[in-house]
Amino acid sequence: MAEIDFSNLKLRPGQDEVVKYRSGYLAVPAVPGAGKTFTLAHLAADLITEGYIKSGKILIVTYMNAAVANFRTRINNFLEQRGFPKNRGFEVKTLHSLAVSILKEKSDLVLINDDFTVIDQRQKWQIIAELSTKWLQENKSNWKGIISNRKAEDRWKNKFPGLVQTWISHLKMRGIDRDKALKLRQRIASSSYLAWALELLLDYSQVLHQKGWVDFDDLLINTWRLLKSDAQFCQRLREKWTYVFEDEAQDSNLVQETILKLLAGADGNLVRVGDSNQAIMGTFTAADPDVFRSFCNQASVKKESILYSGRSSQDIIDLANYLVDWTRNQHPNQGCTTALEDQLIHPVGKEDNPTTEGHQVAAKLFETEAKEIDWIVNQAADQLDKYPNQAIGILVPNRYVGEDITKKLKQAELPVEEIGKLNQEQEYTIKSLLKAIDYLAEPQREDKIIALINEVFLFKFTTEEKQVINKLFSEYTLEEVIYPIGGELSATKLPDQLFDNRELYQEFNEATDKIKEWLDASVKLPPDELVLFIAESLKFTGELLALVQGIVLQIRDQLKINPDYKLVDIMGQLSDLERSFNQIADKFNKLNGFKPQPGVITVLTAHKSKGLEWDTVFVTSVVRDKYPVTLGDKFKGELNYLVSGKRNPKASVEAQLENIVGQGGSKNPNQEAKIRVAKERLRLLYVAITRAEKNLFLTSYQKREGYYTDWYEIKPNKVFIKLKEFLAEE
Repeated sequence: MAEIDFSNLKLRPGQDEVVKYRSGYLAVPAVPGAGKTFTLAHLAADLITEGYIKSGKILIVTYMNAAVANFRTRINNFLEQRGFPKNRGFEVKTLHSLAVSILKEKSDLVLINDDFTVIDQRQKWQIIAELSTKWLQENKSNWKGIISNRKAEDRWKNKFPGLVQTWISHLKMRGIDRDKALKLRQRIASSSYLAWALELLLDYSQVLHQKGWVDFDDLLINTWRLLKSDAQFCQRLREKWTYVFEDEAQDSNLVQETILKLLAGADGNLVRVGDSNQAIMGTFTAADPDVFRSFCNQASVKKESILYSGRSSQDIIDLANYLVDWTRNQHPNQGCTTALEDQLIHPVGKEDNPTTEGHQVAAKLFETEAKEIDWIVNQAADQLDKYPNQAIGILVPNRYVGEDITKKLKQAELPVEEIGKLNQEQEYTIKSLLKAIDYLAEPQREDKIIALINEVFLFKFTTEEKQVINKLFSEYTLEEVIYPIGGELSATKLPDQLFDNRELYQEFNEATDKIKEWLDASVKLPPDELVLFIAESLKFTGELLALVQGIVLQIRDQLKINPDYKLVDIMGQLSDLERSFNQIADKFNKLNGFKPQPGVITVLTAHKSKGLEWDTVFVTSVVRDKYPVTLGDKFKGELNYLVSGKRNPKASVEAQLENIVGQGGSKNPNQEAKIRVAKERLRLLYVAITRAEKNLFLTSYQKREGYYTDWYEIKPNKVFIKLKEFLAEE
């Protein structure tokens, strides 16, 4: 990172006011590209170097692991430039790690074991999936009547675990523990969705309690209860962290906000930075965009907005601002007009914002989805040809569309990278371990050793070259190949194709030597230590070795649950194991962060694009069912194969719960649910548009191929039409 010249440091309007902060509660609404991280890091360095933190530290709370390293680097650079030691006077934590550190100090007060284990999303899903299947089997008489089409039973069964996961998280974040769930269940008819949700919450809580596990929701709820109940402990933490900063505050919820307010204290120092127009997590997490909005408007909170951004060209800024203006003043549904805050982006100036000359901002409508994809691929190729050093992002509504586009890009032999997918080194690491474990679990299997040798050790050789390995094992037994008399197969016994290819012959011998080492180790070491031994013998280092260590921890978790497991038992759960390994690799990618590369096309969902930017951006599939933005569009939360009145289980549970324990639920929960989704999709479009620096293409279509019909009409959504009209006028 380039050094900062403090003598010539020029802060943008808004940034200059934020860095003047010294005490109290401060809200900082900021537009995309406003330099939130830079501003917070600058402020933190000011407070540290000027002595305002006294004997305490600044606590910076964020939601992404990658942001932790980014903040730490930025603050350290500021401190170093001023002649102060690095890593002094501040701590950066994810909300998850903050909760764990607090609970570890006082776990007895919230009745959890001080050696508790935090389960990840994979483990949580596995438990919920098993409990859901069991519940469906035992309660068929309850749910069978809600399905209007008997052929849809499988679709309902597949959908149900996801609903249960959403229900459980919502109940927990509303403070429903096991005792409250038991009491509530006794008051509710067995036919209601809320009754089912409470029953499954009880089952799930019982599993976690028996095993001494907690999930992420438990961490937050227990941290909140601990801080609320122990004033002395809370005061000690306030002395430890004299300032509390929160990044991405728009993704917070009431429990998270309460935790931070308790840590800061009513008369303490709390700075919350966020962009309500980028609140896009609410429909699938407990995030509540209204929480940060409310904080910004509280009388006791000072507000300083950062509205100047140097990311995008003027044309792109104008389009984003038009979306805000149209939503607030012209949206046909009154309930959606508050989706976006009246918070317009201002350009910094000609030296900062990209110029519009030679760049394009356009909305393209196609007859079919297939034609849309073909045009995107061709246009992306054209952009790469014209600007080989620029980065391109293709933002899709879901992974299925992403897979279709990626397939076409690869067919066109264009450089493409998929976010959420493993890189080649990670794929090789995971495949190597799985192939090694698979063989060592059944070392008598010739087909498995051939697969191990060919796919792990000899992967760089052609299929034709590797045919000789199959021939070798067809002529000699496995023992004769791996443990030959004299330590090495005689040259006279080797097939000519192997003996004559010296490189192949040498690497084959190295492979058999490694496999012998592994076979010897497999009778001495437990499975987790064996995997680490294999990784070290393959000379995995750095991030790849760290990935393996994560995999080893996953195997150890399995061994804790099943102490008698051998390799063959672990391989018996191959599909779960492989999924788990892939998730661990994905966590490492998120931890390290992602930066778009020049000359490469990135394909990812619009949700995952937040925080990133590209020279050229394609926002695809802006149609009525992918981006429902008015109440007449098609909404994902509605299950049309259920009977009328039962088609939105998530909304029904939330509304019924509010009627019982809250301020009174909505009279029309289905419509309220549609409004929430529509508002979030409007914000998602805003996020997608503001990822672009120079070129932006919005695309939509009239129809696509159906599952049961050749074609069905879908049409662009209302916003696409309005944005297209705006661009035509401009």
